[in-house]
Amino acid sequence: IGSSQKKNSAAGSNDNKNTMMVSKKNNSTQSVIQSLMLFALGAFATSLFYKMQGTAYHRSRGNKREPGNAWTLAITMTFSDESDLQYILDEWKMVTKYCQENEPFLLHYEGGKMDSDPLKLHMLERYASKDDYLNKHKQGSEFLKFRPKLKKLQDEGKVTIEGYSYQELGIGFV
Repeated sequence: IGSSQKKNSAAGSNDNKNTMMVSKKNNSTQSVIQSLMLFALGAFATSLFYKMQGTAYHRSRGNKREPGNAWTLAITMTFSDESDLQYILDEWKMVTKYCQENEPFLLHYEGGKMDSDPLKLHMLERYASKDDYLNKHKQGSEFLKFRPKLKKLQDEGKVTIEGYSYQELGIGFV
């Protein structure tokens, strides 16, 4: 092989090495871009999953605590009959669904039965402000449908309602 052929062969070999290096760099760059795109897609899918869940867990974790600004209402309803309690719980489901979807100022809205008296229902409601409770929540369409049903049971002596409210001090955590 002549010297010019050796040079051409060496030059061709260098070209192949350079092409392979560029190809490896392109593959590496493409791999990084693909990884970032998959990560972004995964983050988007996770976010969408939790948004679509609409669960109480997700909702409560999504609200930010503003110490000292939340206004809280705690009530206890004592029913004389299990069927009336169940009726109110069934009716209240529509209120909670409406509140979760339409009342971002409502930070916590939950009920529970007392361990020692299954006819007692406790409700805890946290609002961004007392004004939000008085002028927004109490004017909500589902609340306005629900409240007369509860009032009727009160007037018939089938349920008593006691409660209290307070302005949070901002000491503690949620």
